[in-house]
Amino acid sequence: MVTADVAVCTLGTPALSARVSAHPRVAVAAGLATANLGIETLVLGALARPSVRHVVVCGRDSRLFHPGQSLLSLAANGVADDGTIIGAAGHRPRLRTLRPAVVAEFRRRIAVHDLRECENEREVLTTVAALPIMKEFPRMSELRRPEAAETGIDDISSIAAEMACSGPVLERLPVQGKRSPIASGGNGYFVVSLDRPARRIVLRHYRPDLTTGHELRHHSAAALMTSVVSHGLISDPAHAGYLGGELAKAETALRLDLGYAQDRPLAGPVVASRGGKP
Repeated sequence: MVTADVAVCTLGTPALSARVSAHPRVAVAAGLATANLGIETLVLGALARPSVRHVVVCGRDSRLFHPGQSLLSLAANGVADDGTIIGAAGHRPRLRTLRPAVVAEFRRRIAVHDLRECENEREVLTTVAALPIMKEFPRMSELRRPEAAETGIDDISSIAAEMACSGPVLERLPVQGKRSPIASGGNGYFVVSLDRPARRIVLRHYRPDLTTGHELRHHSAAALMTSVVSHGLISDPAHAGYLGGELAKAETALRLDLGYAQDRPLAGPVVASRGGKP
């Protein structure tokens, strides 16, 4: 039976993950977006699978965040005392929540292979198939004391306990709050619609008296929301959250040609009219 001993990190090419995950040696395949929390999640996820001995880094590396380069730097150089990845070019490449022993265990147990910018499924799988099959890494309790000391923990401790103490501490909050009346705080009213022939989201803002207002048009929900804030058209955070969600829904409908009506769930595909326009 073939052991699934390889994790494939597809960086900014998420579609590649699905194409390589069926290989019998691939234990898991997923993207990587950041050089801090993303790498922390990857490290913990890889160590949680005892059979994984390789990580293949492929796909497009972000020119802004450089998570791939940072991951390779982690494997090659480790981290400084403050958790900063030595030699990393990524944005804030600091592993704040990983215990030193966990980082050491990752570097000692798992080999990281550089295939960045490769988006070819066949080439990635050829690399995976050619990797040496390494015997299962011994449990911490089986290590001789000098070897275990290199990781920062002794032969009695468990790496699982160190992993349990790693990761961000998140306080679970209840979902609560209530959106204020739409016209509160002088915000006025927002009406979202689509101009399908022009492929634009139309956002109209009416003052409380409904006689004057503003109109914004764009294909991007994010651009429209940024403009609303920039022009000072909204002040209530809850109302802003509602509007952002509504604009995102409108953008989805525009991109996928789905039926859209404000404050209602997205409908099925829009049927083109006789004139050929949806």
